[in-house]
Amino acid sequence: MISTVTLKNPLAELGPIKNIVLLGGGGLLRDLCGWTASQGVATKIITAPRHAYTELDGETLVEFLKKHGVPHLVVDEIENPNVKDFLGDTTASFCISLGAAWIFKPDVISSIFDNKLFNLHGTRLPQNRGGGGFSWQILMGNRFGFCVLHRVDSGVDTGDIVALEEFLYPPICRKPVDYQRVYREKNFKFICDFIESIRATSMPINAITQSEYFSTYWPRLSTDLNGWIDWSMDASELERFVCAFDEPYTGARTFLNNSSVRLKSVSLNPQDGYFHSFQSGLVYRKSKDWLCVSIKGSALIVEEIYDDESGHDMLGAVRVGDRLVTPSEMLDSAKGRPMFTPKGLK
Repeated sequence: MISTVTLKNPLAELGPIKNIVLLGGGGLLRDLCGWTASQGVATKIITAPRHAYTELDGETLVEFLKKHGVPHLVVDEIENPNVKDFLGDTTASFCISLGAAWIFKPDVISSIFDNKLFNLHGTRLPQNRGGGGFSWQILMGNRFGFCVLHRVDSGVDTGDIVALEEFLYPPICRKPVDYQRVYREKNFKFICDFIESIRATSMPINAITQSEYFSTYWPRLSTDLNGWIDWSMDASELERFVCAFDEPYTGARTFLNNSSVRLKSVSLNPQDGYFHSFQSGLVYRKSKDWLCVSIKGSALIVEEIYDDESGHDMLGAVRVGDRLVTPSEMLDSAKGRPMFTPKGLK
């Protein structure tokens, strides 16, 4: 049987626009605030508490917006009546979510955003829907990057795609912070160019309906819950796992002499030989600047190790012959799914 797809509220064209509404948080939102100010485009921000009070470059988003005089509203729920009063008429607005913390219901999309709410997604759709930042991409060894602008509907990253670009992350990108830097640069240019194209005139929109049978979904991650190191992993998987929870996160977790520690800045070094899985986690050599840890099939160079509670550098305290190990109950709990609300981790 041949199935057909009926588009809900098909969008034939977009623009011109009078103002911009940004929803969410992060560095890209701040970059766009600076750009719209330089272009004389009226801009309003709606954000949730977990974005509003997260620090970036030494200041929270609210502090940044106040300093630059950007009108903003912090709400737990997007259905809050203050949202509609704050935004007013959005028929000539370009409204875009940048990692917004809410699931938008159809009545909100219609009544508040005039059925023209968009989301900027940083990975391929319909593959790689959901959250988890770039950690999932690092775990899977994915270097393909995307700028994907799609309509927001009642699903999670399921709306029609209206614009996209593809790029490659350079080989030097190993940690989430590396991916974030390139993503921020590429998507900033992408969305600024899109806004310019609809700013003064209308532009026809050729929307692409996502094919559900290609779809995959990855949930959000929490470093504290999901970041426990399984030392039985193969070498390349283990290295990518530690990298996935590196900067800007607090580091992958394990135990050293019955104390919880976090690892950062790791790399593989097969030069010292092939190690048996029973040797995994053993510190077999060290210098003042790094540790050599045997893992299944290779060695792991560890340049940063910190006490989990105090945050103090533990590199000097590690002895040759010590073993890094993660209790099985921690590995079991690491498979759990963290739940986030607009206020943060539930």
